[in-house]
Amino acid sequence: MNRLGLARLRLWWERASWVIPVLGVIAGVWLNGVVSGIDDWLDSLDAGAQTEVSTSSALSLLGAVGGGMITFTGFVFSFVVLLLQFGSSQYSPRAVSHFLRARSTQVILGIFLATVTFTFLSLLDVGSSGRSQFVPIVTILAALGLLMVSLAGFIALLHSVGGRMRVDAVLAAFGRQARRQLLRREAQLAGMGAYAPDSGTEFVAAPLVVRSGRAGQVVAVDLRMLRGVARRRGLRIALRVQIGDAVTVGSPLMWVAGADDSPVPPAVASGLATAIIVDQERSLRYDAFYSLRLLVDVAIRALSPAINDPTTAVRSLDEIEGVLRVAAHQQLGDLRITAGTGEVLVRVPSWSDVVLLGLLEIMTFGIGQPQVTRRLMVLLGDLLADVPEERRNELETLRAELVHRVEASSDPAAARIALHGDRQGLGGTLVHPLAVALAYPDAVAESDETESR
Repeated sequence: MNRLGLARLRLWWERASWVIPVLGVIAGVWLNGVVSGIDDWLDSLDAGAQTEVSTSSALSLLGAVGGGMITFTGFVFSFVVLLLQFGSSQYSPRAVSHFLRARSTQVILGIFLATVTFTFLSLLDVGSSGRSQFVPIVTILAALGLLMVSLAGFIALLHSVGGRMRVDAVLAAFGRQARRQLLRREAQLAGMGAYAPDSGTEFVAAPLVVRSGRAGQVVAVDLRMLRGVARRRGLRIALRVQIGDAVTVGSPLMWVAGADDSPVPPAVASGLATAIIVDQERSLRYDAFYSLRLLVDVAIRALSPAINDPTTAVRSLDEIEGVLRVAAHQQLGDLRITAGTGEVLVRVPSWSDVVLLGLLEIMTFGIGQPQVTRRLMVLLGDLLADVPEERRNELETLRAELVHRVEASSDPAAARIALHGDRQGLGGTLVHPLAVALAYPDAVAESDETESR
């Protein structure tokens, strides 16, 4: 299977929440066949022997286990639906995909369904094959064992869901996913020798336009495939979309021309179009900035007047700071990949795009929340000290805008409080004045000017 086929399989597996429960049903059928065979073999060795368990007791026991597990499974399914509803309303509708990816929940549901399937099939073995007094002891023990496993699974489900639903756990998972994908993307681009071009790709002749055959979101791009085609055919390929873009049927995906601006056969377009995966929603697995988008969504939802939870917004900023710190040292903006006589131009968000994505909306909605503005001041100051010099302008501009908006929206005393840096927002230790003066002299000058006014 090629890389693109593997990517499609992973996307399918990521969203196929029904597969493991169905495998649980199949496992129940298989286990019943195995255990029934063992019971028949034991009965043939000791034919006519009487057991201490009557057939009526065995039927009652298996029926109680099976019926109880059906009710129990229905309760768990209701619990999962409630989980999805809570996640979509409290965090973000797009956070549902994060909860659906929980394999532990699917495995536990599979165990429940395996127990139900096995138990009801086992009812057919009691007194079967003309043996009115036949009681499958091994089957009964197996049913009781599955019942114990199911109860243990239910306890594990409560623990898993309780941990996964906590806001800190959700935000930490988004931040960890974003940082992991950024590092993976950087390693991939570095392995292909990507570098920032001096200017965009220009085509002297009219290029061949490769268009999308379906509507949706650009989920993944197989850069290795595009580089290989560009090398073999000597093509210049310029992507017109980036991961996360929405496309419709007929939207241009890329421009293609020969290395010497010679025309490209239209048959090439159909092959190149398969290098871009378009699906109904963005993927946390392949989209490094989708997790950052979710962190921002959670923060601005928490800052809405209906919820008014600035502490959650501050916690989101903790994770956003970590993501920006990783992104600050990576290749961003349009990149060029040389492929023999050909080349591939890749569209990637610039550093300015990433900063605005992570901070602008939170700053806009959090101006009236001192907890948020104080955390933003520390975040911007720390990043200014750590990012490369050529990337400080965006942060300085955003910090100046934050100071201007806070001063314009409140009196001088309130503005002075709102612009004091505090990693906890409110409740933590204020940034020491001497440390601020040494690390961020511009911030001190702005603060002193505010106090003098």
